Amino acid sequence: MELSDNVNLAKAFAPATSANFAVGYDLLGFSLKGVGDIVELRKRKDSSLVIKSITGVTGADKLPFDIDKNVATAVIKKFLSDKKIEIGFDVYITKGITLGSGMGGSAASSVAALIAMNAFFKKPYLYDELIDYAIYGESLISGSFHGDNAVPCMYGGMVLLQSSKPCKKINLPLVECDVVIICPALSIETKKAREILKEPYNLSTVVEHSSYLASTISALYTKDIDLLSESLKDVLIEPRRANLITGYYDVQAAAYDSGAFACGISGSGPTMFALVRKSDCPKKVADAMSNVFKKSGLESSVWISSMNNEGAYLLEKN
Repeated sequence: MELSDNVNLAKAFAPATSANFAVGYDLLGFSLKGVGDIVELRKRKDSSLVIKSITGVTGADKLPFDIDKNVATAVIKKFLSDKKIEIGFDVYITKGITLGSGMGGSAASSVAALIAMNAFFKKPYLYDELIDYAIYGESLISGSFHGDNAVPCMYGGMVLLQSSKPCKKINLPLVECDVVIICPALSIETKKAREILKEPYNLSTVVEHSSYLASTISALYTKDIDLLSESLKDVLIEPRRANLITGYYDVQAAAYDSGAFACGISGSGPTMFALVRKSDCPKKVADAMSNVFKKSGLESSVWISSMNNEGAYLLEKN
């Protein structure tokens, strides 16, 4: 692929995501409006990759500057190596997604880096040609090759993954609702959150879970919010991960009591999501959830958003 002679700088934005959607562990994910990561690349005269700065949310400066350990540079390095392309970049990362929050921060940095890199080619690669590298970046942190954050981050919308390797996705209809995202002042390592799922499950639990997953997809296609509310029940992952989030069940109960029609863990946590009908008040739900965390001694960050049809995009190129 031929490099452009006219591009010296490119900057891209990639949105936060919420993975699993209660019933779709490693299968379902959706893009969120209003928060995400930004990666800026400036072309160097040599073929080196150098991380110049990591700024943004609290703790961002503690992320690795080693290009093999930071997902933004790791995905660029692998892509350029696989394609046998020689170009170097100074890399500037702005983290908008709280670290260890379960909002797809690793995926967002990976995706933003790839979108920015893609701007340096005369004929940019298709997203379908980039996505496996974004999933690779996510796998460096999670220890597992799954794309339920990277895929909705890159493409936008709600996706069902038929396969992560290679990536095969099905676009699902979005829910017309408000989304409350609340992140308590906790950090959960994705690898640790996955390790506690290793013990076998009873067949009856798997069957019940499959029923909820199937009816959730049906509810999305029929736009039946009542059915969706009945279907978004996590009998598989939530019982094992809830104890990682202080006061989880009390926060969930507060969400339902204040008007949410669904509430669960976003990704590996500790972030939680709540879905609220357009006719109800998402701020009331957000305040109720935040107050329960506060009673447990935890401050929390809250976003009121909606499901986002737009994925990652280029902010600047010159």
